[in-house]
Amino acid sequence: MAPPRKSSGHGHGDSSEGDLRLSPGTENYLLCLYKLWEDDESPTITQLTDTLRQLPETEGLGTSVPSVAGMIRRMQRQNLVDIGPDKHIRLTKQGLEGGEDIARRHRLAEWLVVKLLGMELYQAHNEAHRLEHGMSQDFQEKLVERLGYPKRSPFGRPIPGTGEPKMPANALTLDAAQTGETYIVDRVPEEDAQLLRFLSDSMIIPEHPVTVAEATPYLGVVEVATQHDKVSIGYNVARQIVVRPNDTDPAE
Repeated sequence: MAPPRKSSGHGHGDSSEGDLRLSPGTENYLLCLYKLWEDDESPTITQLTDTLRQLPETEGLGTSVPSVAGMIRRMQRQNLVDIGPDKHIRLTKQGLEGGEDIARRHRLAEWLVVKLLGMELYQAHNEAHRLEHGMSQDFQEKLVERLGYPKRSPFGRPIPGTGEPKMPANALTLDAAQTGETYIVDRVPEEDAQLLRFLSDSMIIPEHPVTVAEATPYLGVVEVATQHDKVSIGYNVARQIVVRPNDTDPAE
C-alpha cells in the first residue's frame, strides 16, 4: 500500500486540493468508510449511519440519516466518494488516499495511548479520536520512530503505508474456527469500550492464543478457552474477531 500523502496541516474540507487537510468531520467519515473498505463492505446511507453512531459522542457528528446524506453529498462534490446505482457508497481514489491518511493517524494515536501513555486497551480507540486530527506529518514520523515502526494497530488493523495486508493469509473469523484447535487472535473490534474491556480481561486480544472449547450455533454461543479462563461469547461478537492458525507466523 502506498504511503499516505503529506498534509499541510491547514485548509478545510471544501477545498479540492489533495494536499490540504480535510475537516475533522470529513475525516471521521473517511475513517469509517475506509474500515468498511478493509472489510470489503460498501455501505448504503443507512448502513453508514449505523456505523457512525459507534463513534464517540465527543466527535460531535450528526447521525441522523438526513445529516449523513447531506455530508455524503458534500463529499461527492469533493470527489471523495461515489454513490452507484445500487445506492452503495464507495471511496474514490482521492477518498481512499484520505482514508489511508486518517486511518494511519488514528492507529498511531492508539499506540501512543497504549504504549507510551500506559492507558488500557479499551480506552485507546476513543482517546485516539481526540488526538488523530491534529497530527502533523513530522509528528507522525517521530511517533513511528518512538513506537518502533509498528505495522498494525493495537487492535490488529494494518497501519496504512507499512505494506501490511488488509487480512493476513489463512485468517478467519472466530465463529468459523474449528472446535479444539488453537488459534492466535489477529484482530478484535475496537468501537465498543465495554465489549473491549471484557475481551481484554478475558485475554482475547491480538497475539494471544484462544481455543474454541465448544460451539453451539443453535444457541448462538461459542465457548472460548484463553490463557486466563473459559468464556462464552455470542456469534455476533465472534464474527468480529479475526484469528489465524497457531502455526502461522505473524506478518513481518
